[in-house]
Amino acid sequence: MANNVAVIGIFSVFLVAAVVAAVVGVTHLKNNADAKSGEISSSTKAVQTVCQPTQFKEACEKSLESSNSTDPKELIRTSFQAAIEEIRKVLANSATIQDLNKDDNNKAALKVCKEVLDLSIADLQLSFDKLGGYEMSKIGDYLLNLRVWLSGALTTLQTCVDSYAEVNKEQAEKMNSILKTSMELTQNSLIMVTKLSTILKGLNIPGLNIDTTGFERKLLSNDGPEWMGHAKRRLLQAKPTDLKPNVVVAKDGSGKYGTITKALAEVPPKSPNRFIIHIKAGTYKEQVLLPKEMTNVMFIGDGPTKTIITNDLNCIRDHPLKTFGTATV
Repeated sequence: MANNVAVIGIFSVFLVAAVVAAVVGVTHLKNNADAKSGEISSSTKAVQTVCQPTQFKEACEKSLESSNSTDPKELIRTSFQAAIEEIRKVLANSATIQDLNKDDNNKAALKVCKEVLDLSIADLQLSFDKLGGYEMSKIGDYLLNLRVWLSGALTTLQTCVDSYAEVNKEQAEKMNSILKTSMELTQNSLIMVTKLSTILKGLNIPGLNIDTTGFERKLLSNDGPEWMGHAKRRLLQAKPTDLKPNVVVAKDGSGKYGTITKALAEVPPKSPNRFIIHIKAGTYKEQVLLPKEMTNVMFIGDGPTKTIITNDLNCIRDHPLKTFGTATV
């Protein structure tokens, strides 16, 4: 009898322990599920808040749905990256645009598209990289830069469509359809940056004082954008005779080169230093093109009526020629 009581007692202890373990296990799983649900809820709320001011909300939320972050800066960078990937997809999918490459006019338009889409990617990538290095507490100081780059990306996308509009309306509509998602995502990114103050207020980020972020900073009459530092302003205010050029171009042979295009060959790619080219008096009949790798290039002439750059491209003689290809400095 005593043995039976002992067995029952031991069994009861095991039973209680099993019940306690089960309750603890269920509670632990429930807490984990609740925590995970809370994270998902916070992430979803952050995405909805960031996408709220955008024009294409569905495209915005879809582009951010894989992000588990609640950090508005990272969500906006994800938006930049989504736009970059979409444009790259268009460039890589040659079969999609092959139908728009039937004759010389279409080939010329496609050439323009490839060039400007590459420029769009560069502007978006620059925005992505720079935003990653900005402190959110001082983000207002850099908003103008971001808006300029994103506006540039959106403009170049439209330039691609416009190049086909010069061929015919149907071709332009096809290209517009191909670029639809790219343009929506880029426009969303621009709106996010433009409305960032509203987005941050909606997220109620602890420790972030909107009044100190620089959103409300107004430019003074002698102020300028963040990218135009004091050294660059001094260059614009200086007299041409006070500046030492890296290269001199002259029609009369007194300079190193006789054409501007040859002088540009000396410009180091993506240089952080200013490269000054002095173009002496004369009429230079050439199309001067500066690819995106040529940064910080400054031209100095001898006067608006003395140093003249001109050309005479036309659609008949230089067929096929698109408006985009007629640009010069």
